[in-house]
Amino acid sequence: MLKKVSACLFIVCLIAGILMGCQSSKKASENKEVTEIRVAFNQNENHPQYLAMKKLGEEFEKATNGRYKMTIYPNGVLGEQGAMAEFVRTGALQMAIVPCSVPEGYDKDFAIVGAPYLYDGIDHMEKVVLNGVFDDLFYSARKYNFQVLTVYTAGERNVYSNKPINSAADLAGQIIRVNDSPTYIEMTKLMGGTGATMSQSEVYTALQQGVIDAAENSELVYNDFKNYEVAKYYSYTKHIVHPDVVIASTEFLDSMSESDRAIFDQLVADSTEYEFTTFKERIEQAKAEVAEHGTQFCYPDVEEFRTLCQPLLSRISNQSEMTKKIYNDIINLREEN
Repeated sequence: MLKKVSACLFIVCLIAGILMGCQSSKKASENKEVTEIRVAFNQNENHPQYLAMKKLGEEFEKATNGRYKMTIYPNGVLGEQGAMAEFVRTGALQMAIVPCSVPEGYDKDFAIVGAPYLYDGIDHMEKVVLNGVFDDLFYSARKYNFQVLTVYTAGERNVYSNKPINSAADLAGQIIRVNDSPTYIEMTKLMGGTGATMSQSEVYTALQQGVIDAAENSELVYNDFKNYEVAKYYSYTKHIVHPDVVIASTEFLDSMSESDRAIFDQLVADSTEYEFTTFKERIEQAKAEVAEHGTQFCYPDVEEFRTLCQPLLSRISNQSEMTKKIYNDIINLREEN
């Protein structure tokens, strides 16, 4: 308990320091008012999402003649992602990149964005996002004092462990680290395993010590966290094409002029395309690198897992008129591929 209290105090002090520093830098500008855009992010500076956000910030600063300046706080230095959403809601932060499970915590309809076996792959998800399928849902979050601006892909999630996963039978009795989301927990159960939640930074040790039997994530995360050292089999279950979302404070968005907002929205769209392209390139690099370290790739029957997870997908897609429409639009775009 004492550790948790200390951690919370540290985060509060850190946020306070950031805010004071930003106010000082704003006052230091002698010739013009500069609006600081503070962005929370839990990955490193080489991650495609960081690079996309950095590009967005630099281009927005240039397009507005320096009226806006973005500062990104990577590596989770501002705390866990659910807390960052609260800082965005209150206006202490302007933006954050978080898993879609975060807005799902406010509105269960957001579960449709990252539902299992919904997309054929990353290209399909990109097409869905750029065609505006989620726009109404994203705008509806304004009632919680934030707005979802776009999706940044976090790749296709697959299971990795110390044994090959070739069927649902191979997951029986296996404890699998998953995201802290009811959807992930239920999905894992349907696939044959048992979901356990923990931070990604804990996965290496948990696998090493046998606390968990497996984990699931993209090739990029599997490589970046060197999980190949403790789990040599990477099995393409393809259960989720994972969406992270860019959220922004409504206070920040509404403070922009109409012309600045138009520029900003276009740059958000541009950054989305850039992030998807960059992520796909990085996946290929990661696959080559983990193969050099001895990773063995497995290709189970995806249709078996898809069938097992169909009840969950059906429930999510039919939980409201909004999700029904979104689901139908996604399927229509799949058929156009």
